[in-house]
Amino acid sequence: MRNRRSGARMGEDGRGSGTVMSLLLVPAGLLLAAGFGVHSKTIETTGTPRITLTNLAGQVVVRGWDKPQVHVEYTVHSPRVEVDTELMPPSGAADKVRFTTHVLDPLVSASEQGADYTLDIPAGSSVEIRNPQGSVQIEKVQAYAAVESVGGRIVVNDFSGHLIARTVGGDIEILRPSGRVEAYSITGNLHFVSAATSKLRASSTSGRILYEGDFAEGGDYILSAYSGDMDIVCPRSSSFELRAKTVRGKLDNSLFLTPKRKASSPAYSGNSLLGTHNTGRASVELTSFSGTIRVRPQ
Repeated sequence: MRNRRSGARMGEDGRGSGTVMSLLLVPAGLLLAAGFGVHSKTIETTGTPRITLTNLAGQVVVRGWDKPQVHVEYTVHSPRVEVDTELMPPSGAADKVRFTTHVLDPLVSASEQGADYTLDIPAGSSVEIRNPQGSVQIEKVQAYAAVESVGGRIVVNDFSGHLIARTVGGDIEILRPSGRVEAYSITGNLHFVSAATSKLRASSTSGRILYEGDFAEGGDYILSAYSGDMDIVCPRSSSFELRAKTVRGKLDNSLFLTPKRKASSPAYSGNSLLGTHNTGRASVELTSFSGTIRVRPQ
């Protein structure tokens, strides 16, 4: 790991410039191999650091804990791949921590261009993760997280705060979130379980959207798809105002809706539906161009 506090590459045993001359005598191939394998490091931080991780492929796991420290373990996929660490400020408790995976040899195969990371971080951290061809899992983080992938799967558990998750073809699964959630994919599926969010925004072009659970009082939920289907599965005791519309698809509602205002029945026109289930404590808006929208009880 290259540590930018000192500006020199250091081994995990903390050896510094005293070994530079001897390392220069080692054949280049052996020097690269020295960075191959499992590495670990503990970094003292503030209670609310900003953590950025830029990877290429592989698995990234991030877990919140109650210590003002970042503990990282990583394994590079090739001896021609290295991980840089940048800390700010360069001494004392770090307020910003950046991890970056670098490819040293452009001829390395795509499957060997990344690293696997496991990070334990302060629960109040702000996190930004880019892992184009790999998966990301986040657990028990309370502040802010922005996650991007192209083909990898994103799974987030027990998150509170503001979460933004984006993929092109990967699936996104978010379990028991609170706070504010935004999830976007083009062909990937979106799955939400037991969300207690104040705001949820989600869209997928051709993937399926599945929402399972109740709606928080005062919550605002907007889900949209183009050709993918959408399924809302909630308790009969749920309380929300529903607006649903599909241009060329179908609407399938199995919950009793009461009319809004003085209409004799819920407003229904072709492929749109407006009504209130129970007392309407949350707002739910569902839109699709050609997909089927289903609303049914658990």
